[in-house]
Amino acid sequence: MGVTICFSFGGGADHPLSDRAFWDEHMRDSMHMSNGGAAVLVNILCLSGGRLAETESQKRMMVYIAEQNQYMYGLGNVDLDIDCLPWDRAHFAEDKAFMLRVIEGARQKLGWETLDYTPNVEFALSYLDEYQILMERMTEADIKDESLTKWLDWHKPDQPPKCGFPKCSKHDAYIALDGCQVCTD
Repeated sequence: MGVTICFSFGGGADHPLSDRAFWDEHMRDSMHMSNGGAAVLVNILCLSGGRLAETESQKRMMVYIAEQNQYMYGLGNVDLDIDCLPWDRAHFAEDKAFMLRVIEGARQKLGWETLDYTPNVEFALSYLDEYQILMERMTEADIKDESLTKWLDWHKPDQPPKCGFPKCSKHDAYIALDGCQVCTD
């Protein structure tokens, strides 16, 4: 078992999973990693983004990433697909540039000193390189308008991202519904 991250997974009636053309089109830009690799990728993105996010839109992106917690949802049940992030058309260019800075910050080991383990640098950098390629491919035309609205509607008023974007005092990462991703991993 592992995690596949792609540019656009889609699914649904318009893109039946059994359709070979769907797989050829939407899975051509994908990366696969072990569950442990996915946990490390999420952790180091959370650490970097916790230090870099400034705007509400950027903080939402980091809460979304922090929610991709396999410990809470089960192995293989995370979604870092690029087009599933809570993109907002009004802030797309800034948010995409921010996400590329988050990847670069993780590459520079921003926040890694707070980890209770040492990630395998070779694997981490490889995952970051692959994730960056997918992120660079994202355009405003790829935004699924309903993703942001559905994600925000799913949260209650006292839950992140609706309660002031709390951060972990140990890791300086944004806290998701189930707490700090890095603490619970």
